[in-house]
Amino acid sequence: MSINMRTLTQALAKTAAVIEKTVQTTVQEVTGPKPLQDYELLDQIGSGGPGLAWKLYSAKARDSTRPQQYPTVCVWVLDKRALSEARARAGLSKAAEDAFLDLIRADSGKLVRLRHPGVVHVVQALDENKNAMAMVTEPLFASVANALGNVENVDNVPKDLKSMEMSLLEVKHGLLQIAETLNFLHNNAHLIHRAVSPENVFITSAGSWKLAGFGFAISQAQDGNLDNLQSFHYSEYDVEDSILPLQPSLNYTAPELVRSKTSSAGVSSDIFSFGCLTYHLVARKPLFDCHNNVKMYMNTLNYLTNETFSSIPSDLVSDLQRMLSMNESYRPTALDFTGSSFFRSDTRLRALRFLDHMLERDNMQKSEFLKALSDMWKDFDSRVLRYKVLPPLCAELRNLVMQPVILPMVLTIAESQDKNDFELTTLPALVPVLSTATGDTLLLLIKRAELIINKTNAEHLVSHVLPLLLRAYNDNDVRIQEEVLKRSTSVAKQLDGQVVRQAILPRVHGLALKTTVAAVRVNALLCLAELVQTLDKLAVTEILQTIQRCTAVDRSAPTLMCTLAIANAILKQYGVEFTSEHVLPLIIPLLTAQQLNVQQFAKYILFVKDILRKIEEKRGVTVNDSGVPEVKPGCVADGLQFQTPTKKTEKVASAAKNSPAWDEDWALPTKISAPRDPGPANSPQFNNSTVQSQSSNRTSVPTTCPAVDLEWPPRQSFNATAQPANDETRINAAGTPTTPSFDELDPFANWPPRPNSASTASGGFHNSTTTQPPINNSGSGLRNNLTDGRQFQTTNNDFWAFESEPRNAVFWKQFIW
Repeated sequence: MSINMRTLTQALAKTAAVIEKTVQTTVQEVTGPKPLQDYELLDQIGSGGPGLAWKLYSAKARDSTRPQQYPTVCVWVLDKRALSEARARAGLSKAAEDAFLDLIRADSGKLVRLRHPGVVHVVQALDENKNAMAMVTEPLFASVANALGNVENVDNVPKDLKSMEMSLLEVKHGLLQIAETLNFLHNNAHLIHRAVSPENVFITSAGSWKLAGFGFAISQAQDGNLDNLQSFHYSEYDVEDSILPLQPSLNYTAPELVRSKTSSAGVSSDIFSFGCLTYHLVARKPLFDCHNNVKMYMNTLNYLTNETFSSIPSDLVSDLQRMLSMNESYRPTALDFTGSSFFRSDTRLRALRFLDHMLERDNMQKSEFLKALSDMWKDFDSRVLRYKVLPPLCAELRNLVMQPVILPMVLTIAESQDKNDFELTTLPALVPVLSTATGDTLLLLIKRAELIINKTNAEHLVSHVLPLLLRAYNDNDVRIQEEVLKRSTSVAKQLDGQVVRQAILPRVHGLALKTTVAAVRVNALLCLAELVQTLDKLAVTEILQTIQRCTAVDRSAPTLMCTLAIANAILKQYGVEFTSEHVLPLIIPLLTAQQLNVQQFAKYILFVKDILRKIEEKRGVTVNDSGVPEVKPGCVADGLQFQTPTKKTEKVASAAKNSPAWDEDWALPTKISAPRDPGPANSPQFNNSTVQSQSSNRTSVPTTCPAVDLEWPPRQSFNATAQPANDETRINAAGTPTTPSFDELDPFANWPPRPNSASTASGGFHNSTTTQPPINNSGSGLRNNLTDGRQFQTTNNDFWAFESEPRNAVFWKQFIW
């Protein structure tokens, strides 16, 4: 009985295996090989491999929950159906097609087993069905053949590849990397590649040059074994063999592999092929262009002259001639080639080589190198900076000791990246820095925040950039506070309004109220002015509360002019009615502030007059200097439509003349003869005051200001209407305020404040008294100049002893002068 059960179990297992294999086969036929199931293809980036048969696609994993080694990868796809159709059109046999597919399989199998920084890294091995082959590797940019202009098998050439121009420095660096890889193959892996050519050399997305295409590779043990050594048979005629290349391209093949069937291959054969590749890259044209015709190949090889090397740099000619020698013993090794003066005399190349091995150096060596690089990196072209310099610097950002030196270079180079490139390569390296930065590193990141903001999407902005800004708001460093306030508007424009009101706005209010540094308060108020256009009326009302508290204790010219800037922003955003109801009651008491000089006072007066003029225009009634109202033609006044404007105006004026003055019903008429104003030109008193005002402009004003010793957020019983000055802050017998100071309160508790009925009904904020700012005993207060009984506080641009962002300076200076 037990035997029967075991037999039954085995039978069921075999049946399940058959069913599973059938299902997998069916799924593959429908969806394609496994790499195409696991990864979503984005765009074709190039082609490569023998005959450029592989199509290269950038791709990303479909399962985003699983950890990935690379954010994006390169998926290699070979369409077997298209290959079969091309073979049939060319009249080639099915055996030739099968032999080529076997070559592809052998290539991918060796590629998986080889692990070296100079060999293309395989992420997912080759998989195939009857229609296609596919495998996944590290992210690539393109093949060197594509970079040289051969874009065969590329449907839509990417913009970066189409406009690509490799500098000689980039070529030198790439050749050195391939020479190192060949040295590894010859001395460590004991392999002979036999197909070193542009289609088998690939440029990664990080700028490194790596080797692939091992379908023709053999071990050194096979060298000379005629039974195992595959011989190549090239035609003596001009025959194209690019559809199914069953042998390496003759343009890059050593002569000993072409001469006879009994030829032997050695490491020197790879050196010859490498010399042909070097010539093509440096001279920008192939040394051999024989279309697989062996006679053309031998003729070119036998007649190499000095004229052939005229386009090659002089310090490379002798080494290149040795590499291309027909005598195998004359050819140098790959390691010998790296010692050529063509490489060693280039200081910039030596810097790139240091970056390649930077992780192996100690901090002292890195520090000395980075100091030298800071003077040198501007000499590199943009491609070298993005693909050769930036990746190793980003990798080194994990070193906290080197961060202050490396970060400025990383951010400057990142300016030349597009948004997609920045998010894929630079941002992942910056994320740990953004989450831990303090001190000068935090200050630098805040100064360059707009670069990061403009190159990231909304998701990264909320998850990485916003926490950085919030830490900057809470930092005690005045420099950081100033910088984050200057950058608040640009980030607020890209964030959701609710996030701005909950995260950014309360901290700006807190800095405006709590600080004792004039530069911070000015930047906070300017930030509020710029945020007005993104806020609703309730949030604007909270801004007006902050202004009232600031101006209650600080009536310095900068604070007052910033207040005017906010008032202008509110007028522009919400119009005359809201401004006249909520802003004018706050602005008008400030007209009596003696800290305003003549020009600043004029700005305030013009703002008030402009609102009054707009109200007159809206009502259609203009009141002249004598108090006589004039109704404009065709306008509505007091709900009446005037059809005959001229006569109606005369009647209104006549009635006004016959009626008593507007104040005669409560005050006795008095006859006061007002002195005539002689005008500025005839007034010595005005001239003296003006001179005194101008001289005071040159005086230096300290950058400190009094802290707002008021409760924030306001209590529920707070009334924003006019109140006596002693109700703002009650002073006890000892002379100390009974209201708790701002430092003793949580500035962000119960935010935003709930407006009470009294403040809402009042329709605005009123200052019944003009509170002068206290004078600092150390001389930080503002002193007034008294000239002929008139009091003026003048300022000029020298008042600002702190650095101001040009964008903000333009915003508020229009209100000062």
